Amino acid sequence: MKNIADDIYLKIRSLIAEGVYLGGDVIPESELATRIGVSRTPIREAMRRLQAEGVIRREAYRRAVVAELDPEEVIHIFTARSVLEPVAVGMAIDKSDRAFVDELSKLHQEMDEVLEAADPDRRRYRDLNARFHRVIWAQGGKQVFADLVNMVARKPVVSPTFNDWSPDQLVRSNRQHGEILDAIKERDADWAKAAMAAHLLSSRANYRRIGFAPSDAAL
Repeated sequence: MKNIADDIYLKIRSLIAEGVYLGGDVIPESELATRIGVSRTPIREAMRRLQAEGVIRREAYRRAVVAELDPEEVIHIFTARSVLEPVAVGMAIDKSDRAFVDELSKLHQEMDEVLEAADPDRRRYRDLNARFHRVIWAQGGKQVFADLVNMVARKPVVSPTFNDWSPDQLVRSNRQHGEILDAIKERDADWAKAAMAAHLLSSRANYRRIGFAPSDAAL
């Protein structure tokens, strides 16, 4: 039963992390039960766990709502990711294969296609971006490490603010994905780690520019 409960918890957390549910969204237990295909009892157990972690909160009538992040927490999360994800990409290169490279290439191309549109679908870009990073985490094959990265990045920090990024910021972000991909293709771990760190620190800077996060003085 514990494995089932853990699986449901991870599925709900992934739905939030991938932006299916955004900060401030109400998450009806009945909707989750239908989406995942289980009864409401394990859903409630998973929701209690997410509430204890601060991922959701309870409002009037016991409604479950996705918690919005404090701006300072956004900065700390990206700082942590800039340390963890370069390690993740180095581990992924050790186990890199054709399927891994092909999947990342496809995601990168799809993000390019989204951004080429006159009115880019930012929700679609957000989803592809999340998948790009998660494919890298998973490739390393160290579940404990992947869980740690996922825990740090579990809250919906990117989803609400992609709408505020300029077209140039989005294009620059995906160009950085391309550099990470090039380094992976070359199996150059040092290059990949540096590119990943630069990408995440650039994203952190974007949040500062749009006023979502505090200045350096708050760090």
